[in-house]
Amino acid sequence: MSVRANPTVIGAFVLGATIVLVAGLLFWGGTGMFRTKYRYVMYFETAVTGLQKGAPVVVRGVRIGDVTDVQVHWGTSLVAVYVALDPAVLKGVTPASVDAGIRSAIKERGLRGQLRTQSFVTGVLYVALDDFPGTPVVLRRLDKDVHELPTVPTTIELWTAKVEKIADALAALPLDELARSLIATVDEAKRILKSPEIASSLKSLDVILSDGRGLVRRVDTLAANVNAQVGPLSSDAQATLKSAQATLANGPALVQDLHRVVAKIDAQIEPLLVSLKKSSDTAGTTLERAQVTLAGVDGTLNQDSTLGYELVKSLQELRETLRALGSLADYLERNPSALLYGARRPSANGGR
Repeated sequence: MSVRANPTVIGAFVLGATIVLVAGLLFWGGTGMFRTKYRYVMYFETAVTGLQKGAPVVVRGVRIGDVTDVQVHWGTSLVAVYVALDPAVLKGVTPASVDAGIRSAIKERGLRGQLRTQSFVTGVLYVALDDFPGTPVVLRRLDKDVHELPTVPTTIELWTAKVEKIADALAALPLDELARSLIATVDEAKRILKSPEIASSLKSLDVILSDGRGLVRRVDTLAANVNAQVGPLSSDAQATLKSAQATLANGPALVQDLHRVVAKIDAQIEPLLVSLKKSSDTAGTTLERAQVTLAGVDGTLNQDSTLGYELVKSLQELRETLRALGSLADYLERNPSALLYGARRPSANGGR
């Protein structure tokens, strides 16, 4: 006899297994339902058409959270976008220090929120967190229970603002007056270009250009001549430089020879000076003795003395003798044969 299964027990078992499976998927399946997330709010002053709940929050292309809600503050132009950030994706910070890290990034690196387009075709938007250093930190503080992230306008808004400024500046310009001035300037330019002075100036300019071309040709010729002369001059200069280098190379030897000559002269100067001093002393002594002797001779040769008289008489006889010798020398010079034949010359037939 078989035992019939109890449907209630089977149903309870199936229900319990289903609950366990769902709980396991929720805890370990990656849905993140039970993970701790940090909520922030951002305020934008533009339309957020295309931004939906569940849109990604991205940092440098990495999804770190989702948009949880989009609200409008009535009576203002602000749109509040609430996001939830997953700390498990943020490396380098602990879950307990996520708030402090984000506040530090806002202050030091200029972390800001910005709306960007996922696709220009669909117009779907997402929230990007990026660094915008130098931008002001603007906090609305409309929700006291949620931390706020400052925002910056979208790229399209920035370009739109620039275009609007340019359009406003163009609108402020007196375009009619500028157009009239431009037309007047063009007319005046036409009149000046058609004037005889301009035609004459153009002719003069043509003449000047012709002269300039001729001058350029002459300069080219001169440059060619100079180039032709540079080679020989360079060779001569090189030869002169080599000669000068050789002369300078002999300079040290000449200086050494000069040093040796100077050294020899220095060695001979001292003995020469001593010899000159001795010769000077001897000459002085001799001079003194000569003066004494001359004084004695002067006294001896006095005409009043006998020796003086005899000496004068001898000198007179010597003078007469010298005179006779002079006459004889003159006669022999005129008659050189007298030394052989005497005063008379021999006759032609051999007689005397």
